[in-house]
Amino acid sequence: MGPVMAFWAVALLIAALALPIAFTLFRRFPDAGAGLSFPLGLALVGFGYFTLRVASVLPAGRAGYVLAVALFALLSATVAARDRRFWATLRRSLPALMITAGLFTLAFFAYVAFRSFRPDVAGTEQPMDFMYLNATLESPAYPPHDPWLAGQRASYYYFGYLQVGVLTAVSGVKSSVGYNLGLAYTFAAAATAIASLVAALTRCSLGRRGRRWAVPAAGVAVVMLLGIGSLSAVFEWAAAHGHYNRDVFELMGVEWLIPCEPGVTGNCFSGPADPRTTAWYPTEYWFWWRGTRIIPDTITEFPFFSFMLGDLHPHVMAIPLVLLALGLSAATWRGRSLLRLQSHLRSPFTGVVLALLLGALAFQNAWDLLTFSGAFALAVLVRNLRAAPPGRALVATAGYLGPLFALAVVAYLPWYLDFSSQASGLYPYAGRGTRPAHAFLQFGPLLLAGLLTLVPAARPFDRDAAARFVAHAAWVLLLPMALWVALTIYHHDLSEALQARRAGGWVTLGAYGAATWALVTAFLLLAWQRRAAALPTGMAAAGALLLFGAELFLIRDVFFGGTPRLNTVFKLTYQAWVLLSVAGAVGLATAIRDARTGHAPGWLAVPVGALLVAGLAYPLTAAPNRTEGFSGGTAIDGLAFLARDDPSEYALTRWVHDHTAPGDIILEATGRAWRRDENGRPVIYDSRIDYTDAGRIAARTGRQTLIGWYSHEIQWRGDTEANRKEFNRRQDLVDSAYTSPDPLRAVEVMKETGARYLVVGRVELSRYAGDIMPPFETVLEIAFESGGLRVYRLPEGGAGTAR
Repeated sequence: MGPVMAFWAVALLIAALALPIAFTLFRRFPDAGAGLSFPLGLALVGFGYFTLRVASVLPAGRAGYVLAVALFALLSATVAARDRRFWATLRRSLPALMITAGLFTLAFFAYVAFRSFRPDVAGTEQPMDFMYLNATLESPAYPPHDPWLAGQRASYYYFGYLQVGVLTAVSGVKSSVGYNLGLAYTFAAAATAIASLVAALTRCSLGRRGRRWAVPAAGVAVVMLLGIGSLSAVFEWAAAHGHYNRDVFELMGVEWLIPCEPGVTGNCFSGPADPRTTAWYPTEYWFWWRGTRIIPDTITEFPFFSFMLGDLHPHVMAIPLVLLALGLSAATWRGRSLLRLQSHLRSPFTGVVLALLLGALAFQNAWDLLTFSGAFALAVLVRNLRAAPPGRALVATAGYLGPLFALAVVAYLPWYLDFSSQASGLYPYAGRGTRPAHAFLQFGPLLLAGLLTLVPAARPFDRDAAARFVAHAAWVLLLPMALWVALTIYHHDLSEALQARRAGGWVTLGAYGAATWALVTAFLLLAWQRRAAALPTGMAAAGALLLFGAELFLIRDVFFGGTPRLNTVFKLTYQAWVLLSVAGAVGLATAIRDARTGHAPGWLAVPVGALLVAGLAYPLTAAPNRTEGFSGGTAIDGLAFLARDDPSEYALTRWVHDHTAPGDIILEATGRAWRRDENGRPVIYDSRIDYTDAGRIAARTGRQTLIGWYSHEIQWRGDTEANRKEFNRRQDLVDSAYTSPDPLRAVEVMKETGARYLVVGRVELSRYAGDIMPPFETVLEIAFESGGLRVYRLPEGGAGTAR
């Protein structure tokens, strides 16, 4: 429990140190930004550590992280000393600070308790995530190296791993513990951030009467963001207990849960006969995975699934920062003065902080940059339109945003120089559209909750103005549709694309379009009336627009050849989930308040609320399935399974971490499996590499190896002939060291690549089975040995240089 408490205390410390800066940015929020201080503080500490490490100012290791926090504390104290309203704000917000700390603590330890039943850092993308966490912790120089491609720097958005590394190093816990506690931190920080934001929006939208609704709305927002899932879980539960109506299941697009007829295969359930479960919840292995693959050939992940699965991925770690960006947009929106170039001269510190936080969006998860920096830009524009005529407002907005965005790029330039985007252009989606039932199961409750933000616009309004805004809002749909038509004509056959979408796909597109049109119209009307309710309505409109856009377009990437819109739908709908959670919670509170005061549209909150409650079926059934009924032992170390199941392999891993230098290069199995053919020659019989234990020593220690997950490196660096040639060369080099009958070949490879150590662990014994491996001990030193596993070392003076 000591490591958990230390990690929690460091997280609270950094958030507390960020309060003076949060007060300057969010002073008008009910909690003065306390809930947003967690991502605020960690992002700024992370940026400081990254920049000072690149500049070789901070040392590697724990001391560098501690110094980064100390420097942030000095900055924070300076801000507090210069803020004449700091103590008054602190006294006013003290109750909210206590509630925020309580919410963070409750969420943090609740997730720790859940994760302790399945703490293993293994499977899915977790080895990759662990690799990047260890890379940020162990790299002797910055930008950090890529442990799966020795001699090269990381080419990925790894800022989230760096921030988890800050908490891990300062608290002094092992990275295998820090991985799971990083998930707990992200879960808890997301809870406090959305609670802070929604409380502020609710109070602002409802005016003086909003005080009593702010806390309930914040609680609902936490549940909507982190606690509900796909409505498919209702049908999963029913089917598991043998309750299914063929007509209903087919109508809802879950016919694959209906048992197959005798002799029939295909889109039906071919598993064991009823009953399919041995408990009150479905016990079929990982049934909950299907809840994120409802729409064929896509991923429609949502936060509860992400945290239950346990992948410490950028889109998950970015949730608190995304909510912080929305908070910055909301705080900017609420201001009254004109924002222009001169504003930076009056408050340069605020401008720098804004630039660093907006720039961090790309470094944390590049997919979020356009969406949420765009939201901030729109907030600046609307604020300026309230303060000045349109022409002057546009000029002022450009003058204000130009320096911000320029600094946002320059500040993270060391990362940009190493980053290679896999995206290669915007393309039209010309395939089958999403079935309406699938769209409803995945996004129906949240989208309908977002539509409740229309309720304030249903009050008496200027009909002429409304008609004008209806026409203006249509352009938000017409322009994307026109672009889709133009791109489809250029890349495909338009008539074939129109037919391929099918009737259901057009219904879904129409529903998303109608929701977007209504929300944008309401947003324009409310903004024209200068009503605070415009802001949550705008967020709902943005969420609906993302769903609409994901039906029309895709970003071409490495998945383009097989599942072209997989990643686009994944990332855009994840953003929509966050936006609709924020807007929907405010909309629900507004609608309930209106219903209590006799405003008829407010009663729409009742069916929407019922659907949201139905969304709780997913966590209620999936969580016990994931933990096997919360049975078995508990741990929080992600490598505890390895220490338990294979002590020798665990000892080997710990030895590499503890007895080799952070910059050392090791040879380990490429992942390709070899055996002898009929002529006695080694041949490859299995080339599966990604999603295996290939590169596991590098991932678990942060040391570099020649090549790890091949296809992931292609994703990160581009699917080019040069990259494939180089990665194949590295694979062949490593395999030649393990399969050549002459052990001197291993020495040659080690000298050529700069490797000092060669691993013969459990994976090597299985991938190079039998007598394929040569007697390494005849030419290399045995540096470690346990249970038949070894680490060999090149004798002193034998190492070359990695290339």
